[in-house]
Amino acid sequence: MANWLISVKYEEFDLESAYEELPVIYWSNHAENKNAGFQLGDRVYIYVTQPVSKVMYQFKVIDQSDNNYPIEQRKYWKVKEEIDSYTGNFSVFQKVCKLDKMSLTRDYFIQSGLLPKTDTLQARRTDRNKALNHPIKLLLDFIADQFQTDRIEYDYPDEAGLENETFPEGAKQTVLVNKYERNPEARAKCIEIYGTRCCVCGLSFEHMYGSFAKDFIHVHHLKSLHTIGEQYEVDPKEDLRPVCPNCHAMLHKTENGLPMTIERLKLLYSVSLRNPLRQTFEE
Repeated sequence: MANWLISVKYEEFDLESAYEELPVIYWSNHAENKNAGFQLGDRVYIYVTQPVSKVMYQFKVIDQSDNNYPIEQRKYWKVKEEIDSYTGNFSVFQKVCKLDKMSLTRDYFIQSGLLPKTDTLQARRTDRNKALNHPIKLLLDFIADQFQTDRIEYDYPDEAGLENETFPEGAKQTVLVNKYERNPEARAKCIEIYGTRCCVCGLSFEHMYGSFAKDFIHVHHLKSLHTIGEQYEVDPKEDLRPVCPNCHAMLHKTENGLPMTIERLKLLYSVSLRNPLRQTFEE
């Protein structure tokens, strides 16, 4: 089993929507020799180019296909000529994990000495048959470790199915926040405008936990889903706010059947500051 690092051009393929909506993704092999390309069981990490400039996705290779590209996946190509001109075979990728971490950005790789400044991360690379100290091996080991040790998903999960009396034993369900909170470009713009401090409780992860937590924050969409349609375009300044995971979870709850708002949650939080039992620890 090998690790791979490949890239997707943000302006050509909507991987964000494809990841959300498809069970598997077909990926062109671009290798004359099948044995030199993806193999079953390989782990694949995908770097999204500017304006995201970050490794965000982990997949597992589960199959190879010589069939035509699935029609349902063609719609995610913004530049359809790219896939229409391809005549080779495909590997089938199964979704594993999706992260949003500053330590997986191209800038961080460069600052950490894992990547030369001239490397745009747009060439495929693998650690297969690489020495332990090979630069590609070191970079992929670092990326794999980030996914393995810190699977804080960009899709923020909440509890689901607790009221369902027929919830099947052993099954797992997850309710994810709407896609506008997961749009990487809108999210980045929101953080550019409002910063990374929670707009409800004021928490800064960097100041609370140290430099390794710098820039970590969730983003919350202010409008309820039932008030917007499929063609809605998010406005990062008007629609999004940075919030910590705790406040984010509370913002996705209701109070007496009414949606929670940032203003209401800030009031509840300010009242809680006077509660002597608000934060206790048992040694």
